[in-house]
Amino acid sequence: MGEHKKMPRASVLRMELCLELLEQLEADGSVYVTSRQIGEATGVSADKVRQDFFHLGSEGKPKVGYEVAQLAELIRSVLDLKTAKKTCLVGLGNLGRALTASNIWSRAGFELAAIFDTDPSLIGTTTAGIRVRNVTEIYGVVKAENIIAGVAAVPASAAQDTADLMVGAGIRAIWNFAPVKLHVPEDVVVESQSLAWGLITLSYEMKNNIKDQAPERAK
Repeated sequence: MGEHKKMPRASVLRMELCLELLEQLEADGSVYVTSRQIGEATGVSADKVRQDFFHLGSEGKPKVGYEVAQLAELIRSVLDLKTAKKTCLVGLGNLGRALTASNIWSRAGFELAAIFDTDPSLIGTTTAGIRVRNVTEIYGVVKAENIIAGVAAVPASAAQDTADLMVGAGIRAIWNFAPVKLHVPEDVVVESQSLAWGLITLSYEMKNNIKDQAPERAK
């Protein structure tokens, strides 16, 4: 399969939605799906769906649409979900524990290979079958295990220092959960996922949506 040009972030997010739908259809035994059906299920216009898939090199068949299994496989390949990228996690608080116990890793093309923390009571314990190490060991472990990505599940006050440690150890991509902007070299990828920011956005959307839909009170 040939190389694809880098997709805009919006297109990547649409591909994630489409893949979720396609996997559901696969589980249900569906063989084909149309761009209209995909659009209705994901909230994306059928024209935009066809445009995205065309850029990936996939064209639907007249009247029947796209082959579900084939399209799902194409998206997994383009998003590089079939290559197990070794990852470490720094910070075994409540969020870190939730992440280690989840099944997101293999589905997204990652393998959690190491866990680090600074709490002496956690170091040496085992979580998700992985021994928790002192964060000072990150340099040797990253190199020995060929780890290329890291997850920063630490407080905001420790986020930049954690990022610096990761970059210094050779990590090239960081999934950041702290509500701060990380300063890293240009060749290091950062994806920030702030739970607080997400709730704040939800609060704003609720305020406006509920206000618009609230029935008038009887005078």
